[in-house]
Amino acid sequence: MSLLDLSLVTRTVLTLLEERLPQYPDWPTAAPINVQPAPPDAVTTGAHALSFYLYHVREDAHTKAQDWSGDDARPLRFKPMGVSLYYLMCPKSNAAQPRDRALADQLVMGLALKTLHDFAMIDDTTTVDTSGGPKLLMSPGMRGKHNRMRILLLPKPPEDAANFWQGGNLPTRLAAYYEVAATLFDPDEISRARGRVFSLGVHPLVRGRPHVEGTRNHVTFTIPGEIEPRDVTLSPAEVPYGSGFEVFGSDLKGDQTALQLNHPDFANPVPVDAAWNVKTTGEVLSATARPAAGAQPVVPGIYGLFVVTTMRARLPDGSSRDFDAFSNQATLAIAPRIVSITFAGAIGTLTVDSFNPDTLALSDVMLFTGSDRLTRTTTNPPPAGTFFTPVATQTILFRLPATIPANSLVPIRLVVRGAESGPRWEIAP
Repeated sequence: MSLLDLSLVTRTVLTLLEERLPQYPDWPTAAPINVQPAPPDAVTTGAHALSFYLYHVREDAHTKAQDWSGDDARPLRFKPMGVSLYYLMCPKSNAAQPRDRALADQLVMGLALKTLHDFAMIDDTTTVDTSGGPKLLMSPGMRGKHNRMRILLLPKPPEDAANFWQGGNLPTRLAAYYEVAATLFDPDEISRARGRVFSLGVHPLVRGRPHVEGTRNHVTFTIPGEIEPRDVTLSPAEVPYGSGFEVFGSDLKGDQTALQLNHPDFANPVPVDAAWNVKTTGEVLSATARPAAGAQPVVPGIYGLFVVTTMRARLPDGSSRDFDAFSNQATLAIAPRIVSITFAGAIGTLTVDSFNPDTLALSDVMLFTGSDRLTRTTTNPPPAGTFFTPVATQTILFRLPATIPANSLVPIRLVVRGAESGPRWEIAP
């Protein structure tokens, strides 16, 4: 697990609780939920409020005690470190009446326990259903690094619970105690040995290591009923093929500058080719998304992105040498582009740009009409409320749910491996 900012783990769990609890049928209609990472006493607002507070961190014993192999000269900072985070989850209603506070706390606690039980393992692809469609849970800063969170409810005896509440000076509150651990991915075995040193030299470089603050792009669309188009800046960037995006930061220019993409499907980061039209000013790097990087297909989805700068220096013997510097990883979403949507009777044909949906796994393609998610089927033509992906084509056949009235305006969204298409509206047949 590649992680320095512990708040990213907390943000992931907060997102899960905030989005999932209001979706339960037992949740009061239109009631807001206030989930905070602060300790319970600091949560003072909300008739339905919940504290999810990090109170302790511990290094995992099984990783600390491993007999590490390899070169003894390797510094300890290059060896992985596994940690476990310990959280206190406590409902904290501020309802006016004690009876209402107790009942609201018990409702929130029950739904929160069920949620963390159902989402005990979270990785890059884990989503939660919301009123606006599926939402990726893992914080953007953790994606693309093989992070996997495991949430465990600790079996605390009731008599030990009082120790968390000032030694029993205050009434023991309703609470649960969790451990959030991460699966540790060991580094690759050393496959190459150091070469012999035949000469020594000092090579001072005045330029810093490239640093990426983020990615962004602009999306322009017109909402039905409006005249003026809207221009929205997305960060991290969500860009379809053929559209430009920017990487912003510092020291993004060297004697040579390259852009690399990373994905769990790739054995190693892949440099983009000349078709991506990479240009940089040092603070902003611009590029155009393409369906391939060299020989590597770039299917819509969530990617990691690196900037690599190369500085050429002259050595004492008069020869030249290139020094590469790699930036931190940023997030880039390659969004699926909907080229066209046509209807022949009740069957709609959705054409996408430069990839075949039928080659993707069942859960990698999601189609939404309004707030309804269509089910992927192997039946052609598809029944109502489903969609079908023909073999070796760039099309999706679908049929709207029977609940959608004819001639109504329907928003259509396509999500491929976590990346969502741009805004699109169609008239139902």
